Amino acid sequence: MLYGVQRRTRSGLDPYVPSPSQPWNALRASHLLRRAAPLPTWDEITAAAGMSPGDVVDLLLDVLPEPSPPGAWVSEIAAKPTTVDEDNAYRAQNSSNMNALRAWWAGLMTSSGMNIREVLTLFWHGHITSEGGIVLVPQFMYQQNALFRSYALGNFRDLMKAVNHDPAMLRYLDGEINIGSNPNENYARELMELYTMGEGKYTEEDIREAARCLTGWRLDEFVSFDASFSPLYHDAGNKTFMGRTILGKSSLDGRFEGDEVVDIIFEDPAVAKFICRKLYLAFVYNNPAAVDGEIVDGLAQIFRESNYEIKPVIAALLKSSHFFDVVNVGAMIKSPAVLQVGLARQLDADPGGSRLSADMKTLEQNLLDPPNVAGWEGYRTWVGTTTYPYRKSFAERFITGQAPGGASQTPMNVVSWGKKFDEYNNAEKLIDQILTLLLPVAVSDTRRSSYLQTMLGGAPVYEWNIDAPNADTNLRGTLQRIVSAPDFQLH
Repeated sequence: MLYGVQRRTRSGLDPYVPSPSQPWNALRASHLLRRAAPLPTWDEITAAAGMSPGDVVDLLLDVLPEPSPPGAWVSEIAAKPTTVDEDNAYRAQNSSNMNALRAWWAGLMTSSGMNIREVLTLFWHGHITSEGGIVLVPQFMYQQNALFRSYALGNFRDLMKAVNHDPAMLRYLDGEINIGSNPNENYARELMELYTMGEGKYTEEDIREAARCLTGWRLDEFVSFDASFSPLYHDAGNKTFMGRTILGKSSLDGRFEGDEVVDIIFEDPAVAKFICRKLYLAFVYNNPAAVDGEIVDGLAQIFRESNYEIKPVIAALLKSSHFFDVVNVGAMIKSPAVLQVGLARQLDADPGGSRLSADMKTLEQNLLDPPNVAGWEGYRTWVGTTTYPYRKSFAERFITGQAPGGASQTPMNVVSWGKKFDEYNNAEKLIDQILTLLLPVAVSDTRRSSYLQTMLGGAPVYEWNIDAPNADTNLRGTLQRIVSAPDFQLH
């Protein structure tokens, strides 16, 4: 069963079992960590390679405690502006806090270690979209970000019920002006088309009836950052949604009609296939024309049988022989978030969340502000004639501290970094481990030899000493060559 092209491999969802032809080693451990966590450090690769593949996946899926918020402002309600100057000051403060939120999140990604939570938080943000540039209230965006984090491995149906009255979503898709006397269909349409089912699974009448069920939610950020439900603005009449009757309610119980809409949507098997296809694109191969339908169908069955819990689906995928198949190793193009956070982690040169999030924006992935309601397109759109030069220069900046025409940053301490590898004074082993860390697949012998010669600076291999006067320059030059290679853009 195919989704556009012939299957690229016959491997399925059966668990990956290491073998002489497909050993569990640093290369495969790094593949798992590149996809299921921000790009790994050498210590993390070494630790993972010393565990079983299944144990590493279980570790990645551990539930972490909630992080501290980015500042007291997340719960501080401002006075409603009454003058133009006050309104300008309010907007400027919101803009500043929105950037602080972006920096905070980029910092969380960088410090999250061997855990999938921030990867999935970003996945949900790109799937159930809200544009910060339209929402404008950073407290709303923070609440939504926290919602996605709390449901990262939770129940997808419960997540969608919570999204029905999420303040950022109510502002973004006009739920706050969806009232009984004048229903607004924006959110009801995207709830089915983009967030749960996909096109063709519902009618225009279903959209209208779902919108009626979702009426009554209100926002006033100058009173509370939580949404409230008012029966006065709710359509209390009976509705017919997807052939089912939802009894109208005139009391506060009307707020549960949206839950009934979600429950009916989730009775359709299309939901599981729709989401599992998105997960395949996020974790296996981000080419929409090469999604493996047989794998998606298998995941969808697990999803339905687990009552729409995300964790069993992710576990089955990451433990599968399909995930570890050689055709899927190094097949993904790094998103700007993966690229920037990965550089900070892998080169041990974190410039801070503000720098990272600003660079992501330059590379066309502005956190909290996807380009439209469908989110980032990804795949080959991540690398273009405009962004590729920036990708290279940003990567070099971590190594040299400078970027052509760009801001400088504190460069990595390359000697200290090199000493994190095993036997760092063995040039042959050092170059192999650096290549395993930074590139997703093994390079040719000729190319490896070329990198090794750059690191040696023309000296014989037995003379390599990382504390030698020229080692810093030579190692830095080697890293510049590696991060400039086209396959450095893959993971």
